[in-house]
Amino acid sequence: MKTQRRGVLGRQMVNILLACLIILLYVATSHPNVQSVMGTLYAGPIYRGQGEGKAALYVAVDWNAAALESILDELQASGTHITFCVGGTWAKDNPELLRRIAADGHEIGTMGMDPGNDGDLPFVMEDLDASVSAIKNGCGVTASFYYSGTRSIPNSTRAAQALGLVHILCTVDLLSARGDETEILARALDQPFDGTILLMQPTAAAARALPQIIAALKQKGLEVVPVGDVVAAGRTG
Repeated sequence: MKTQRRGVLGRQMVNILLACLIILLYVATSHPNVQSVMGTLYAGPIYRGQGEGKAALYVAVDWNAAALESILDELQASGTHITFCVGGTWAKDNPELLRRIAADGHEIGTMGMDPGNDGDLPFVMEDLDASVSAIKNGCGVTASFYYSGTRSIPNSTRAAQALGLVHILCTVDLLSARGDETEILARALDQPFDGTILLMQPTAAAARALPQIIAALKQKGLEVVPVGDVVAAGRTG
């Protein structure tokens, strides 16, 4: 009987220790800086950055970009610089807008040549390389960041590493194609923290929400900046 009791107590102690370890691991890895470091160690995409008083914003430009000029006008008026991840085909088809993004001092990343298509590692690498060349030829800027959208994350990460790009996703997707500017603003202000990375699409509702987002984050002590300001830059040139 005593042996059985000791066995039960031993199992209970093991379960308690395991529960404590799980809780400690959750608390430790929930800190933004720790998550960023872990993402680097495990060579995965970056979902959040670092930097006191900074929140990064980037715009994915490939389809439904009719409001892009309005977004650029608002950014220029407020003196704000952010990141634009553009598709390579879009870059070739819209050279004037691409050059304006660069001339206005914004950071430029890539979504790949044809972001709507996915494939194996060789396909993604070839697609990415072509997109970096298209952007470089169009505005003289070499992309540092790669937003993979709905593509395979493992293949995207490996392709980005091979080409010297930093693979980014986001902390919060503002879902700019859904709802009005009030809903987009609410998503941007849902518990932002130092190093938050926000993703926006260049829709009309997003353009209307943008000045409110910049002002509201500033009130919370967060300056809107390019992704490179919260994430170590990769490829440059």
